[in-house]
Amino acid sequence: MKAKQMALAAAVVMFGGLPLHGDVIYLKSGNVLVVEKAWEEGDQVKYQSASGIQTIPLAAVKRLQGQKPVPADPSRSQPIQAVVIRGQGTPAPPPAVVKTAPKPLADNSRASARSTRYQDSAGYAEALREHEKTGKPVALYFYADWCKYCAQLERGILSRSEVKQYLETILYVCVNPEHGKAEAALFEKFGGRGYPTFLILAKNHAVQEMPTFVPPQVFLQECREAARGGNQ
Repeated sequence: MKAKQMALAAAVVMFGGLPLHGDVIYLKSGNVLVVEKAWEEGDQVKYQSASGIQTIPLAAVKRLQGQKPVPADPSRSQPIQAVVIRGQGTPAPPPAVVKTAPKPLADNSRASARSTRYQDSAGYAEALREHEKTGKPVALYFYADWCKYCAQLERGILSRSEVKQYLETILYVCVNPEHGKAEAALFEKFGGRGYPTFLILAKNHAVQEMPTFVPPQVFLQECREAARGGNQ
């Protein structure tokens, strides 16, 4: 519990340095929505984003906060997306559904932190078959190349020798939801709302999300316990 509180505190500090545009919805769950405009209507809170008007129960909202307008940036002509900021991750736009070729990674330390065998939806399907046969746990990592928090996770934790050695003993899958429709659907299936998202799937146990803003030793311990079916 202490490790997860440390993770949430670290995320709040980082959130404080992010440039916000539009209104902010603080949820009682600890999540934060950054939207174009938000308002109360009866027992609901409605908000405007690029995908239209969405609603959430008022009972789930801690408070609303309007942001001061900022000067227009002529280099950005797209409307504001609704963004979720979680205590253990970073905001991500809705996954792209148009398949694009992955961009080459100039940072070798990031590339070496990702799985070389199980990648994207095809890699997940292969790992799942192996999981059913052997019972080995699956580590499922959702990331984006542009995500700076993914870069921090990869450089600071996933590239550490002790973590890499552990991930080699289980079925480690890396999925970029921007690589295509199948990858985006997989992200949605697991309720993904932000990057990075790191999950452990242990046989006959519920899927568990791992904290990503913690020391490497804490991350490794959390993964091991989840793989054994702990932390339920």
